[in-house]
Amino acid sequence: MYDMSTLVKRYFSVVLEDGRKLEVEPPKLKMLKKISHLSSISNGEEITEEDIENLSTAISLSLSKNKSNIKITSDEVEEMFDIDGMYDFLTKYFNWVSEIQNSKN
Repeated sequence: MYDMSTLVKRYFSVVLEDGRKLEVEPPKLKMLKKISHLSSISNGEEITEEDIENLSTAISLSLSKNKSNIKITSDEVEEMFDIDGMYDFLTKYFNWVSEIQNSKN
């Protein structure tokens, strides 16, 4: 029998601009699909307002799934991150998720 409650979770440590520390949990597959979809940028050369809103929502969803149950809104994300910070966070977040997927439990 497989007991899912024995699975050891790994966490992605994040320190926010205001000093709050979050231990971000791995996303469920449904949430990962949503975050991945939202974080993709349209094919145009310029980043649109919708792209920025989608990136903010993707980061908000990923940060809000944390050990402390602290909710981070899209508005907070837009206040904390510039576009470079958004890309950097999402790159590191997806690299971490890939590491979890590729490692043996």
